[in-house]
Amino acid sequence: MNKNYENIKRNLDIIKEKIENSRAKSGNKEQEITIVAITKTANVEDIQIAYDLGIRHFGENRIEFALEKIKKLPSDIQWHMVGTIQRRKIPLILQHCKFIDSLDRIEVAETIHKRAGELNIEKIPVLIQLNVLGEETKHGFSSEEFERAFEKIKNIDKLYIRGLMTIAPINANEKTLKQIFSCLRNIAERYKLKTLSMGMSDDYEVAIQEGATEIRLGRALFS
Repeated sequence: MNKNYENIKRNLDIIKEKIENSRAKSGNKEQEITIVAITKTANVEDIQIAYDLGIRHFGENRIEFALEKIKKLPSDIQWHMVGTIQRRKIPLILQHCKFIDSLDRIEVAETIHKRAGELNIEKIPVLIQLNVLGEETKHGFSSEEFERAFEKIKNIDKLYIRGLMTIAPINANEKTLKQIFSCLRNIAERYKLKTLSMGMSDDYEVAIQEGATEIRLGRALFS
C-alpha cells in the first residue's frame, strides 16, 4: 500500500480518536465536528488520499496556490478560503471556493457583495474573523469592534454569516487557549451563530472542549 496513504490514514485515525476524547470532555458527545484539511503544504496526491479517506472540506490560504490543485481534484470538494483576503483576488476566490472563513474587514465584505453580484452568485457563506487578544500580527475584529461589524455585515445582501473564526497564538498555554475559545463561543451564543471555526493542529483538542464545530488541520493530517 502507498506509504503516504498509510501515514495520512494513521494521522486521521489519531485525529478522530482525539476528537472523540475531546467531545467526551466537553460533555457534548453529539457535538458535530467538521475537519477542514489545510492544504498549504500538501500536494495533489496527498489531498486526494485525504479525500479518499472521507474528507470533503479543504482550505487554502492563498487562492493562487489552490487553483492548480482544484483543477486536478474531485469537483465535489468544498473549498474554504482561510487566509487573509486581497480584494483584487475576490473574483477568483468566489469562482473556486464555496466558503470564505476569514472575513476580517468591512471593505472586504462590501467587495465580496459587489463581485458576487457581477458573477450572479446568490449568497456567500462567511465566517467573521475575531482577534480576541488584539495581537498586532493577526487580522480580525476585536471583541469590542464585533458588534458594529456584525450589524454592518449582516445587512450586506450577498453575505450569509454562518459563524465565527479565530486563530490562537502559537504555543499559548491551555489557560490562554480556553480564554480565547470560550470568548468566541460566548459571542457566538449571544448572536445565535452556530459555526465556530477554532483550533488547529496544536490546539484543536482544547478548542473542541470549548465548543468548536470546525477545526483546521494541516500538519496533524499531512505530516
